[in-house]
Amino acid sequence: MPEYHFMAADVRGSLLAVLIFPLFLWAPGYVLGFACNLFEFRKRTPAFRAVVSLPLAMALCPILTYYTARLGSLPIARGLYLAADLALAALLAFYARQSWGRPAPRLPEGWAFFAVAIAVWLSITLLYLVDFQWGDRLYYPTTAYDYSLRASLVHSITATGVPPQSPLFLPNPPALLRYHYFWLMMCSLVNQVAPAWVSARQAEIGGAFWCGVGLIALLAACLRVFLAVPRAAMLPRLRAGVLLMGITGLDILPGTFVAVLYARGKMDFYLPSLECWNEYVDWFLHSTIWAPHAIAALIAAVTGFLLAWHAASRTGWREVVRYGLPAGAALASAAGTSIWVMFVFGAFLCLWTAICIARRWRREVAVLLTAGIASCALVAPYLYDLARGPSAAGTGFPILWTVRAFSMTALVPFSPGMPPWLRLILVNGSLLPINYLLEFGFFFLVGLVKWRQLRASAKAPSRQDTACLAMLATSAFICTFLRSNVIGNNDLGWRGFLPAQFVLLLWAVDIWSARHRPNVLSPSRQRFLALCLALGALGTVYEISITRLYPILADRGILPELQWMAPDRQFGRRNYATRAAYEWVRASTPQTAVVQYNPDVEGQETAAMLYSDRRAAAASLDCITVFGGDPKVCAPIVARLRSLYPARQAPGTLEEACRDLPLDVVVAKDTDPAWRNPASWVWKERPVFSDAYVRLFACRGASRGGPEIADQATR
Repeated sequence: MPEYHFMAADVRGSLLAVLIFPLFLWAPGYVLGFACNLFEFRKRTPAFRAVVSLPLAMALCPILTYYTARLGSLPIARGLYLAADLALAALLAFYARQSWGRPAPRLPEGWAFFAVAIAVWLSITLLYLVDFQWGDRLYYPTTAYDYSLRASLVHSITATGVPPQSPLFLPNPPALLRYHYFWLMMCSLVNQVAPAWVSARQAEIGGAFWCGVGLIALLAACLRVFLAVPRAAMLPRLRAGVLLMGITGLDILPGTFVAVLYARGKMDFYLPSLECWNEYVDWFLHSTIWAPHAIAALIAAVTGFLLAWHAASRTGWREVVRYGLPAGAALASAAGTSIWVMFVFGAFLCLWTAICIARRWRREVAVLLTAGIASCALVAPYLYDLARGPSAAGTGFPILWTVRAFSMTALVPFSPGMPPWLRLILVNGSLLPINYLLEFGFFFLVGLVKWRQLRASAKAPSRQDTACLAMLATSAFICTFLRSNVIGNNDLGWRGFLPAQFVLLLWAVDIWSARHRPNVLSPSRQRFLALCLALGALGTVYEISITRLYPILADRGILPELQWMAPDRQFGRRNYATRAAYEWVRASTPQTAVVQYNPDVEGQETAAMLYSDRRAAAASLDCITVFGGDPKVCAPIVARLRSLYPARQAPGTLEEACRDLPLDVVVAKDTDPAWRNPASWVWKERPVFSDAYVRLFACRGASRGGPEIADQATR
């Protein structure tokens, strides 16, 4: 087998994506901020303009890209961003000319800390997400289960435009994608710039890095615009906030408990991620890595709120429109980036509007109503696209009442005749404080300290505290007593807590920074907070380690296998060979090619979705129609494919499958039943690519077994 350097390719492609992203995010944000003079952009310092440009871009560019691509095309969208980049170059040239003859501007105070923080974050992103390679063994991290799905969606946007088609199911006519894909559009733009050098997955990795940087920029903007204090306190608070983003809750305690049980033979499974011990409450580092689109939605939503907040301090009703419209655009971007984050944030905005009406804050009400009307109008076409076609869920209403799940309730005995709803209330409800103490850890205690401070104060809560309390309460209530019912995962409960977590982060910045002041924290509480802080940091280190090392340890027999990775201890070699095959597919087939593998897979065919950047006629036995398509149309396609990979009867012929289905390349793997049958098409037909674990066969656009293709495959 030829030698490939996949790890080096991942690092190179991801770094290139990191460098390309500012052309579509930061630069347009700067131009939009200058053109609309948002936050009085033109009068601000260069440091403020540089920082606020990123959250502005993440708030406004997704909806701008959506409309440009939907009404025009993605190439037109790229041209629009090129114009913005040229406009920024002209602006910077103008500023440089104005400063001729003046002393060179000094770097902003504290720049070294943030340069180091961003460099460390880049290293963590790459360590977390690229493939690790040792010789002919290749290991992707456990995050690949999520990234593989989104990589296939990014490529679908690249190949089919906006609104995109589902890459997981190819009926006739094609099914539209049913997903919140606005952030994936931005990744697709990066993928389109250099598809041979930056794969869809590598564009995702670059996007995850910029979501982390955007979260830091959002925190800085909030501390300056929303929670402004004297300038001297800004830098220490921001440094504290950046460091606090890196910790998690007390997950290390139940994670250690599970590890001890496994080591003693009391359990036959091990957690591939520390968050798996319970219903997820992902903190910022974990969320940015695993679900960067949720962080992007949080940035867009909070930026929209900041625009509305700032407008209330301006004079003149013209400012209501000038800020209300971009605030509405930001909220529309958030809705298309993560529906669940925006569902929670939208509920908060409704509550906040009601509070403003009750307090007779007329300007706030006017701005919020303007933003609300604008966001509904802008997001309506996207929601219409989602509603088109039959729904695959078939489970009724997409949101259900519940009481948040807690894994330790399994240890609580109960009567066999107890109704499930009563058990939810009595057991899950009574254990909520313990549940949230373990999940929130340091931030749970921060919330208690802040609540006591507010109760002890003789003054009524400020507008800022009132808004934060409303956001925290809305997020906590929804994520405790509601759950999403679209797929098996409770995405609403997992992602909807992000607004509450951001509020707790803002409070933690001030409480931790002022911990040594009199009457803020007693010495005993300082020590307890420090302990929770240390456990949260330890949990983060463990999470990075187990996510990265689990596949390697499973291959060595130290941990149990994950069936969606491999059924045996040959994952490293099999994945190396599989990626080599799909790299051939990327290099040798057009973007619109259909590459089909055995749909009878454990969960999903992760390697194909992660590496091939191509569509499939049926990605699984149910065609994953929850992301688009009619399940009734899926059944005959799957039946035809299953006859090609039978477990018992004689397999069908490759020629019949290629005739009946719109396939370009058919994949056979060593784990397929047909591979083990020496009389099957796997061994009778001539492959265009083959190695010890994978064989590829051409259907259309090339002669199967044609000498030119066979020679290319064996070089």
